[in-house]
Amino acid sequence: MMPFPSASFGIAEAVATLHSQLTGCPNAVSQAAFERALQQEPPEVERMAAEFDRRRRLIVGGLNALPGVSCVMPKGAFYAFANVSGLLGRVWTHDGTALTLKSSVDAAAFLLEQARVAVVPGLDFGSDAHVRLSYATSEALIREGLARMSAAIKTLG
Repeated sequence: MMPFPSASFGIAEAVATLHSQLTGCPNAVSQAAFERALQQEPPEVERMAAEFDRRRRLIVGGLNALPGVSCVMPKGAFYAFANVSGLLGRVWTHDGTALTLKSSVDAAAFLLEQARVAVVPGLDFGSDAHVRLSYATSEALIREGLARMSAAIKTLG
């Protein structure tokens, strides 16, 4: 490896020092402005939190109304973790083949194919008896998804 000429090295060293000061050590004015911003939560945050709470209550209530499904109220993020163990062991027909729901992966496939609702198998989150649903969408889409899931569950044998 060829060393930098001393003049180039001096420039690189100066740029590295400047970069370090600009990115690693915010100036006092920036720190004061950030502290002030943290003390005053914008009104949008409160409205957004209220909207997500409304959607959370809607999806959990709807999931708990589905036969074979239950869901506890989540305390964070924007996901519901629904217990679908009441659906396991039931049978659905796909392309003329009778399939038994044996896992969260099967339940996710069933809901995708029959209800056109995408959920994530709970297996990846530590429980094969659950599926994860996001409520980071509109109220109308949550209601539609719940209605589709209800109709699909009614087809299970």
